[in-house]
Amino acid sequence: MKIGCIGPSDSVELIKEVVGRCCPEITLLTYVRERVADSWEVLEECQRETKGILFTGIGVQEAAKARGEVTRPYRHIPRGGYSLLRVLSEMLRRGIKSGKVSIDVVSDDILTEVVKEFGVEFENIHSMPFAIHHGEQDYLDRHIALYENGQTDAIVTGFGYIYKELKEKGLPVFRLYASTLQIRDSLEKLVDKINSRNLRSAGIAIQLVKLKSITRNSINQYDDMKNGGIFYLELLEYVRAIQGSLFNFGTEEYVIFSTRGIIESPLHRDHFRSLLAWGRDRNIIFSSGIGIGSTAFEAEKSARKALDNAIKLPKGGFYIVEGQHIRGPIGEQDELKYKTHIVDSKFLKMSSEIGISPSYLDKIKALMTKSHKDTFDSTDLAACLGIGERSARRVLKKFLDSGYAELNGTEVSAQVGRPKKMVRILI
Repeated sequence: MKIGCIGPSDSVELIKEVVGRCCPEITLLTYVRERVADSWEVLEECQRETKGILFTGIGVQEAAKARGEVTRPYRHIPRGGYSLLRVLSEMLRRGIKSGKVSIDVVSDDILTEVVKEFGVEFENIHSMPFAIHHGEQDYLDRHIALYENGQTDAIVTGFGYIYKELKEKGLPVFRLYASTLQIRDSLEKLVDKINSRNLRSAGIAIQLVKLKSITRNSINQYDDMKNGGIFYLELLEYVRAIQGSLFNFGTEEYVIFSTRGIIESPLHRDHFRSLLAWGRDRNIIFSSGIGIGSTAFEAEKSARKALDNAIKLPKGGFYIVEGQHIRGPIGEQDELKYKTHIVDSKFLKMSSEIGISPSYLDKIKALMTKSHKDTFDSTDLAACLGIGERSARRVLKKFLDSGYAELNGTEVSAQVGRPKKMVRILI
């Protein structure tokens, strides 16, 4: 199995030695960047060539995630109590006994653990746990300032770049390396994560595509047939990209077989969204439902459920159903994820008292969570749920009548008509 390792050269070499000695089944490809802030530069190359990424530390990991998109399974190697104890032992060997130190990266929990479990005493410790909003230069400047002010006699750092800089300045700096146990543990967890994703990606995915409308030309039927043919060719390109198989039932419904790993990937999801946009520009409106399951029967059943929701969209779109969860319209502003099957007794009781289905109630809860709001008027709710304003008024009335909502004023409008009630949903 090929695994990539991103980080500074000294840490990378240590990990490489451990992998060669303890993990012969792993081929480690290394991508060296001395500075944490530069780790994102090799991220794309690493992901293209490997199955997963091992970051040498949390700083390297978070810097890569901040400027790049991590699509492969990944893990960083933490610095635990053993790493700190090894550094403290080295300090004693070099005659530094005052206990006045500044330490970065290590969490306060680890420091507390070392003090309690191993009886280590510090005269004065300046802890600088990792924080994503701090760059390497911040930690470097802080270490230097503390030392120059006489507040520390030694510096402990988990950053390769900081270690080299302070070493060149002749300051008493100690490198916080990961232990062999930490490296092996992180590798094992990463391999498990990769294998788990491989199993998950091997699931069956079935996508149903249904043409809703093509501009009909009563004068020239040939143009209508031509538009249908162009759509079929574009759909074929999409199917080829996801390495699927295409079957058509008549001229209006198509079935695509693929694996979940491919069809769920952001790249191919964006491809289908582009296909939807291409169709809308030509008034070729179609809907799609993707079903995911461990068997073809289960996947197709879920795909039908997803398609039933998608065909209600005036301009087309697509949904994904897996097990008891539905998500969609994918890529749209009103995309939501909610359950299609509810078993919670309290939730079922609430939906019964309100007078709407449990699935619809969960959809409204998902909307409230996503939008960070609990107060709606009928126009707002209609737009968010993709329903008519009259239907939205009925839904809000059911919440009010059942006691699961309260009036929260009326909307003041300059337009002619009745003021709209603002309703706060209490779920």
